[in-house]
Amino acid sequence: MLQWKPNMLQNKTISWPFYLTAVLLLGAIGSGVYLYLELTERTDERDRLLATTATLTTNLDKTTKDLNAASNTVAALVEELDITEEELDDVERDYEREKDKNEDLEDEYRDTIETVKVLDKLSQIDEELLQKYSRVSFLNENYIPSGLEDIRDRYILESRSDQSFHADAIDFLEDLIKDAERDDIDLKVVSAYRSFETQAQLKGQFLVTYGEGANTFSADQGFSEHQLGTAVDFTDTEANALRESFANTEAYEWLLDNAYKHGFILSYPEGNQFYVFEPWHWRFVGEDLARDLNRADAGFYDWEQRKIDEYLISLFD
Repeated sequence: MLQWKPNMLQNKTISWPFYLTAVLLLGAIGSGVYLYLELTERTDERDRLLATTATLTTNLDKTTKDLNAASNTVAALVEELDITEEELDDVERDYEREKDKNEDLEDEYRDTIETVKVLDKLSQIDEELLQKYSRVSFLNENYIPSGLEDIRDRYILESRSDQSFHADAIDFLEDLIKDAERDDIDLKVVSAYRSFETQAQLKGQFLVTYGEGANTFSADQGFSEHQLGTAVDFTDTEANALRESFANTEAYEWLLDNAYKHGFILSYPEGNQFYVFEPWHWRFVGEDLARDLNRADAGFYDWEQRKIDEYLISLFD
């Protein structure tokens, strides 16, 4: 090995050019080694990057395939969903149609039930009770109300006894009298139900006494509202009889203001076409009809029979 010595330059054996050449050669070798190592490292890094890129490319290809497959699946699901939504719309429309049909059937059923109830109720109410009589319609000798009930003695004028009224309407009559009592009006019943025979006897007596004039205030048998069992003649302790002077009493004024509330109307007001003014004669026609007649300021015989018949269903309500 060449060793450096201080006087080496003076040694003629190793010349200066040789020394310089050796130094350059060693530097070149060192630089080459460094470059080689750097190149090797970068080559390894490149290889790693290439390997990673290859892996990523492979994964990307796989992911792309998966995405394409997923996209196809989504497209298929969307198409299937569109079909399903259309089917659901069809089902919903069918449901709504069936629902409407069922509602129509329910309405029809309820209407039928209500009609049956009305018809059943009407079948139990005597249609004669709202018919016009008084020379308009005729009740034969066999007609008797479906039920009669005795009026309490305390409500009857002392000189008259054994008075009866329609059993389904008697509560309305007694409520009217009690309502009058609360207002210090002493109403008394003079006459209520009269049979065909009783009316015939009474009319006969009037004819004997008054002749043809009896026809102005007394109905023939079969034409009297009393035979229905829903007509009543009132008086009070002041009038004490069936006189036109009853129209001048507080009792009559009270009846004009309150009788309709209990279902009673004045059958023969002033100016009627059948009989003389009879302020004492009142007929039960039901609260609804009496109220509406009062509001219209109309008489029972002013309205058409067809209109009156509509109130039959609520006669005893």
